[in-house]
Amino acid sequence: MMRIFYPILVAVMTVTLLCSFSVSAVRAAEAGELKQGQELFQEGRLNQALAVLRGFVQQNKDPSATAPALILISRILLQQQQYGDAILYLQRIPVMHRSPEADLLLGCSLVETGKYELGLQQLQFLPGENLSPADKVKLYQALTVATIAEKQFLRALFYLQEQLFLTSNSAAILGQAHRILQNRINDTDLSEAAFMWQGTAIGQDARLQLARRALVQQKTELAKKHLQTLFASTVTFPYWQEAEQLLQRSRTETWLSRDSIGVLIPLSGRYQSYGELVKKGLELALQEHNKTRLPARFVYRDTAVEGVTSAQLVSGLTDDDKVIAVIGPLLGTAAGEAARRAQREMVPMVSFAQTEGLPEIGNFIFRDTLTAEQQVKRLVQYALGKGDISFSILYPENRLGEKMTELFIAELRASGGELVDVVSYPEDGTDFRKQIQKLLWEDREVKIPQTVEDAENEEEQQEKLELEYPLAPFHALFIPDYAEQISQIAPQLVFYGIKDVTLLGINGWNSPELASQAGRFLKDAVFVDAFYPGSKKPEVQRFMELYRQTYQEEPTILGAQAFDVATLLLQIIDDPAVGNRDDLRRKLTEVKDYRGVTGTSGFDVYGEAIKMLSLLQINRGRIVESE
Repeated sequence: MMRIFYPILVAVMTVTLLCSFSVSAVRAAEAGELKQGQELFQEGRLNQALAVLRGFVQQNKDPSATAPALILISRILLQQQQYGDAILYLQRIPVMHRSPEADLLLGCSLVETGKYELGLQQLQFLPGENLSPADKVKLYQALTVATIAEKQFLRALFYLQEQLFLTSNSAAILGQAHRILQNRINDTDLSEAAFMWQGTAIGQDARLQLARRALVQQKTELAKKHLQTLFASTVTFPYWQEAEQLLQRSRTETWLSRDSIGVLIPLSGRYQSYGELVKKGLELALQEHNKTRLPARFVYRDTAVEGVTSAQLVSGLTDDDKVIAVIGPLLGTAAGEAARRAQREMVPMVSFAQTEGLPEIGNFIFRDTLTAEQQVKRLVQYALGKGDISFSILYPENRLGEKMTELFIAELRASGGELVDVVSYPEDGTDFRKQIQKLLWEDREVKIPQTVEDAENEEEQQEKLELEYPLAPFHALFIPDYAEQISQIAPQLVFYGIKDVTLLGINGWNSPELASQAGRFLKDAVFVDAFYPGSKKPEVQRFMELYRQTYQEEPTILGAQAFDVATLLLQIIDDPAVGNRDDLRRKLTEVKDYRGVTGTSGFDVYGEAIKMLSLLQINRGRIVESE
C-alpha cells in the first residue's frame, strides 16, 4: 500500500511546488511591469508608461494589485487632458481599495469636465488626508475652480489662502483672489472676507474693495476709514498703487460729474468711418435730450491712438473727467481690457463690441449689440411656432458658419426640434448641387444653373420638376451666410427641388441687393435683424425722421444702436435718485420696458441687451416685416 501511495505523494508535491513556482514567477513578472510603468512615468515617457500599465491591468485581476496602476494611468491621462478616460479608469477601483490619492484624481477630473458639484462632493473631505505637497496644491486648485463655478466665493478665497501656504507663486493666487473680490463677491461677503483674513494680503485686498465700493456710492468718509485701516497695516499686498489712487480721489471734493458720459470709439485710423457712424447716433440723442432737459455732455476718446491702451483711456475718463458712465468700445480688440478696467474702477460701461464673454467680466459691464445667440433663438422660436418641427442646416465652412451652426443645434435641442441633417459647403463655393443632393438624400446628375438668369430660364419646367423631385425630408432649412452667397444658393435650391420649406437666415441676409437679385426664389424665407428702417414702430419712425433731417442720409445699425444706448443713459442720469455710478448701474439692471430703435428692452442678469428682433421677408423684390 505504501509503495503505491508514496509515488503519488511525491508527484503531488512536485506539481504543487511547480505551480507555486509558476505563480510566484508570474507575480514577479507582473510586479516588474508595474515598476517598469512607474519608472517610465517618472522619466516623462508617458505614452510608453501608459502602454505598460494598461497591459499590467489587463493581465492582473486582483483589485488590490491593480489599484496603483489605475491611479498612475489616471495621472498620465490627467496630464494629457483626457479627463473622461481618467474618470473611467478611476471608477474601476473598488471603493474599499480607493485611496485619498484616487479620490483626489477623480475629483480633479470631474472638475475639469465641468461637473463641479460632483467634484466638490469628492474633494471637500480630502484637505485633512495625508497627501504629498504637490497633490495638496492640486487639491486646493480644483476646490477653488469648483467653488467659483458654484458661486461659493468665500470658500474659494479660503482655498486660495491655503494655496498661499503651499506654493511660492503668490502673484497668480493673489491675482485670482483680486478678481473675486473686485468683480464677483457681494457686499456682505466682502466685509466678511476683510474680517476673516485681516492681517493677510487677501484681507488687505478685501479692505481696498470695500473702500472702492464706498467711494462709488459717495460714502466718502467710510471710504477714508477703510483706507486708513489698510495703510495702518504692515502687511504687504500687490495693490498699493490702487489704494493710493483711491485715497487721492477720496480727498477731492467733486470727484464725480453726473452730467458727463465718456465715449470710447475709433475717431482715426482704418475704423474711423465706423466710429463716425456711432458718433452721429450719439450726438442725435444728445441734441434731443438737451432741448428739454438739463444739458449733458459726451467726452470722446479715440481708441485708435497708438501707444495708449483702452484701459488707460477708461482711467482717464473716470479720474480726470470724472464721468458717470462710459459708452463703448466699438471693437473687440479694445473692449476686453477696457471692460476689465471699468469693472475695477466700478464705472458702468455699455459696449457695442461682440467680444465673447464681455458682459460676464463684471456687474458694471453691459452690452447692446446683436449677438449670434439672439438670432438663432428668435429663428427657432418662429419656426416652431408656425409648426415646423424638423430642420436641416446648410452652412459655409468658415468661423461664422461653424459658430452659428453650433448655436442653432444647441437651441434646437433645447427647444425640442428635430435635427435632420447638417451639410457644409466651401466658403467661396458657387456650385451647391452635391450639398443639395445630400440634403435631399439623393444622388442624381442634373444640369447646373450657373447664374440667376439660367435659373429663370428653367421656370417653364417647374411643373415637370415638381413631379420629378421628392419632398424635402425637413420642414425648415437654416443657412447662416451673407446676402452675396445666398443670391447664388437660393436659385439652386429651387432648381434642384428644395421648395415648400421655410428658409431661415441671419441678419446678413438683410440686403436690398438680395431682394432684387434673388427675391423670387426666397418666397418662403424669413430672416432676422435688430434694425429695420421701414418698421411701423413709432420709435423707429421718429428716429428715421430725426436722422434724415439732421444728416440728410440713411442711418445704419451702428447709428441706431448708439442712439438707443445714449438715449437710455441720458434718461437715467435725469433721475434725481441717481447720485453716483452705483445708482446708475442699478438702474440699468432694472430697465425692463425700454422701447429701443434696435429692439432693446432692457438687460439680462449678465448685462446682455434683451432684444426683440425683427422678422423680415422678401415680397415683390422688397424687404418687409413678417406679419
